[in-house]
Amino acid sequence: MAGTAAAFALALSATSALAQDAPIPPADIPDGAAPADPMLLAPLLPDKIDPAALLKTGKGDLTSQRATESRPQPGLMLEAKLLDGGPTIPKGVVWRVFSKKPGKDGKLPLVREVEGGAVNVPLKPGDYVVHAAYGRAGGMKQISVAGGDEYETLVLNAGGLKLDALVGKDLAPLPNLVKFDIFPGDGAGGEERSPLVPALRDDQIVRLNAGTYHIVSKYGDANAIARADIVVEAGKLTEVRMFHQAARITLKLVSESGGEALANTSWTVMTPAGETVFDSAGAFPDVILAIGDYTAIAKHDNQIHERNFKVEPGLNREIEVLAK
Repeated sequence: MAGTAAAFALALSATSALAQDAPIPPADIPDGAAPADPMLLAPLLPDKIDPAALLKTGKGDLTSQRATESRPQPGLMLEAKLLDGGPTIPKGVVWRVFSKKPGKDGKLPLVREVEGGAVNVPLKPGDYVVHAAYGRAGGMKQISVAGGDEYETLVLNAGGLKLDALVGKDLAPLPNLVKFDIFPGDGAGGEERSPLVPALRDDQIVRLNAGTYHIVSKYGDANAIARADIVVEAGKLTEVRMFHQAARITLKLVSESGGEALANTSWTVMTPAGETVFDSAGAFPDVILAIGDYTAIAKHDNQIHERNFKVEPGLNREIEVLAK
């Protein structure tokens, strides 16, 4: 009885994204490493940022270890880009630098962690693994520091994804009842695994590495579900609209047509195949249901009352069950 799925995607220039936790390499990562507020929109990407100029002047979105001419220790200048040849990401990147030599626990020890755009990280000479997290997008690179001022660029090969939903052909869903789960689209386990991004609300933007993803949109808490496979392109914002074939149904048990709803009523909604899709108690329970045929079963004062009804897309209505 699940609702049918439909979606379309429109690729635009990437201009903004939302910061959320990103994949990290094996290591002990302190709590609170991600940005405190994952829903802040980043500003428009500038045409160009010159890392060398930032290093020379100490201006720009640097860390607390800002570059100065009298810096006591040589620094590694890091910048990240969504795609090769694109502009530098100006802010919102979580940089983590790990020693390449595993610790006693077999993990790579975390040496530095900073947040910004183009950043300067003081490092001793040696071999390191650098990880950049930008929302759910991330990338790693092995580097060697010789002891002078050095520059590294990580190309994340990432883009943005924005999701919303309609009911039927063109009706807005009821507020705050649609959410989206984003799964990797590699076919390995699918929805049996935990979502990469759970419970995303409509019109939020999430940053992701370029690739294919499986989207599951749920309208309400019953069986109104839409699915789609989409492709996120590097450097672009992909907008996807999911169409739900569903409606909200409000149930009431009455002693006569148009009468007052009877309190202390227990409810069950079942499909013709006998599948229970909704259980509740109360005088006016409501539920979002996928299109199709159902039976409403009301239990009141140890008596059972039933009514068959049909759900049509976007037709929100009351269903009265008559207590005979």
